Amino acid sequence: MLIYSQDRKSVVDAALFTVERNLGGGKDAKYVILAKPDGFGAVVIAAAYPDEKTAMDALEKVYAAFADGAAAYKFE
Repeated sequence: MLIYSQDRKSVVDAALFTVERNLGGGKDAKYVILAKPDGFGAVVIAAAYPDEKTAMDALEKVYAAFADGAAAYKFE
């Protein structure tokens, strides 16, 4: 699935998404959704959120898009 990152700086053909604690800090971005390509390629921060619940809710939307057969997803 093609992913357009929240910061509008990356498009990645991602096969796996994970919610991770943002170890780099940032008081407004404590959790991130990482988009990992299938095979080789750089992991991209697809989106950042202030708390884990909000990140998990966004991940649910990605899952719903996958389940509905979407070819692309744009993080807001």
